[in-house]
Formats: sequence, C-alpha cells, structure tokens
Amino acid sequence: MLRFVRRWDGVAMAGKAGMQKGEELERRFARAEFADGALVRVRYPVTQVVGGRTRTITDVDVLSIDFDSRLRPHIMISECKSTRGQSGEQDRLLWLRGLQALAGADRAALIRESVTDAGRQVARRIGVDLIAQTELARREQVLEHVPQHFGTIGDTAFKENNAAADQQLKKIGDLPPGLVAFLRHDALLADPHRVLGALLTLGEVTRRGTVLPAPLATLLAGHVLQALVSAALRAGGRTDTMGSDGTRKEIEQGLNTGDPHDRQIMRVAEMADALLREELAALHHAYRSSGAVGIERPVPSVRAAISQTPEWLGTFMDLAERLRRRSPIARQLPQTIDLAAFDALVGGDAWRASAFDHLFAREHRQALSIALDCLHKAVPELAQRLTPILELPYDRTGTASLGQRQRS
Repeated sequence: MLRFVRRWDGVAMAGKAGMQKGEELERRFARAEFADGALVRVRYPVTQVVGGRTRTITDVDVLSIDFDSRLRPHIMISECKSTRGQSGEQDRLLWLRGLQALAGADRAALIRESVTDAGRQVARRIGVDLIAQTELARREQVLEHVPQHFGTIGDTAFKENNAAADQQLKKIGDLPPGLVAFLRHDALLADPHRVLGALLTLGEVTRRGTVLPAPLATLLAGHVLQALVSAALRAGGRTDTMGSDGTRKEIEQGLNTGDPHDRQIMRVAEMADALLREELAALHHAYRSSGAVGIERPVPSVRAAISQTPEWLGTFMDLAERLRRRSPIARQLPQTIDLAAFDALVGGDAWRASAFDHLFAREHRQALSIALDCLHKAVPELAQRLTPILELPYDRTGTASLGQRQRS
C-alpha cells in the first residue's frame, strides 16, 4: 500500500512538474512575442456558438496579435509543450493546423522542448511553424533588458488582481458574464460592429446603477479600452479600401442586422417606411377631401425602430481615422494600454523598464486621450477608472524596437 501511494505521489509530482515547465515555456514565448511588438494573451479561450450559446471548446497557449503599418491585423496562435522526442509531435501539429482554421489565425506555431526531423517535414507540409526550445533560447539572447514578468505575462500584480476580480464578478448578478468574457477575450479578434454592440450593452448596464468594485472595475475598464482601440485599428485599416463613409456604413449595418455585408433587412425596412408614409398621406388626403381637419402626427419608422447606431459612432470613426493617419504610433497602442492598465494601474512597476520606453512617448498619450474621450461617451462609468493612465510619464526615450538594445 505504501508503495502504491508513493508511486501515485510520484506521478502527481511529475504531472505538476510538467505543468510548471509548460507554463514557463508559455511565459517565455509570450515574452518574446511581446518584445517583437505583438499584443499577447496567454491561455486565450477559443469559443464556438453551439445551440445558440457560446461555449469554450479549447484554449490557445499564446495568442499574438500584430497590426502592420496599414493597420491590418495578423494573428498567430502558439502551442507550447515541454515534452521531448516524437511522442505526440505530429498529432499536435495536425491538431494545431485545424485550430488555426477554426480561430481564423494567419499563422500557427508549436514550441517544444525538442523537435524531430519527421515533425519538421509534417510542419512544412501543413504550414505550421515548429520551434525547438533551443531556438527560443537563441531568440531570448537579445532580450536581457526585457523584464521576465510584466503586464498580463507571468507572475504579476495583474494575475493576483484578476483572480480577485473573477470572484467579485460571480457576486454581481446585473453584469452578464458572457458580455464580460467577450470584452476580455473575443473582442480582440472581433469585427468592429460586434465590439461596439457590446459597448452599447455595457453602457446600458452601468447606467442602470450597477456598482463595480475594485479591482474588477479597473481591470474591466482596461479590457474595454483595449477592445475599443482594437476595433478602431481594424476600422482604420478598412478605410484604405472602403473609405470612411463605407466603413461607417458597414459598421451601422452590422449593428442593425448582425451582418455588416447584408443590406437586405435595412432595404426591406426602408421600403416599409416608404409604404407607410404613402398610405398615411393618402389617408390624410381622403379625410381632407371629405371636409375633415387634418391632424399632423409623426410617422413611425421601422428602420429607426431596429436601428442600434450609437450616438458616439462619429467619435469612434474620428478615432479610427486619426489612428490610421498615425499608424506607427497606433500599432503600438495595444501594448501601451496593456502596460498602463494591467501593470501601472494595478501596482506593478515593470512598465517602468527601459525596454518599454518607446511605448510611452507624447504621441501615445495623445492617442490614448482621444480613445478615452470616445470611451467616456460610450461607457462613462468605466472610462473614469482609466483617467490615471494619462498621468503616467510619456516623455521617455524611444527605442527602435523591444528586441534591440538602445545604442549609445
């Protein structure tokens, strides 16, 4: 019996040690991705609508989101495994390729403690990056100046506060957990109209008097700002091909019908409005012809009844256009928000590291100020929680990139 217990204790310890090695590999890869300019999320949930309900079907070890100079998003999903040898290597590659398609990612990568030649052949065939730990270590050699733990990566103040926020959320019945989950996770990859629709709902909830305690309010405000800016970056990128008016119209259609590319429902509503106006005009004419006094009343509109266009859509489009005009700064803004909201505001100090100096220039403060102005109009109760991020120092020396030391 004692031998039986010791055996299973050993298995449990081995499993725990393996999990810790896997988590450390995730942290290291996430750190390297952030250093190369990506917005990073660890253990990102992949959801699917099943039977009308959103369900989490798996998670991605590391999600990386880059915006290029034209504000086009590039998405990469990565799986980190601490196992050696060939065991499970090819199966995991095939699984990851399918997950890439499901998540709509542009790239996928499998990071392992060691890789095999057979695995590399399969990886090349299916278009998945296969990275050995030695290659990750080589990449890390130029990152000595980057903190090991910061923002949402590793053991940070954010991690501790996030656990407390999760417990607080369970006690607030007025705040839909699905809405919060969307704003925390899905909004980073969602089309602009879905993000704006979520902000409309959140604005209604908070205006009803729902009081959010700290740290939940601060962290949720940070996620909401990140979602708003991500949506504005995508909208700004689309103005290159659709123009500002076309992009705005697409967002309006998405808000009203759920499909930004389907105008049919709105056309039917407009036809119904025209028919109603015509019939009422004929009715008024008939009454007047018979000697009755006409009574002027406003004509109800089907289109207006189903429209959910926010009053602050113009402010959002102004933000999107400004970001497009300043794309070198705009594409860095998600990283600035992560460090400001999820490090500085929750008591961390990694954001002060010189490796992040280039994310705290005056131009970043100006862009954040415009974004917060939009958020104040959408969800004022949460926007005020983020006002302190404008008081951080934004006059730090810039560097070309996180992955390069500043040259003297």
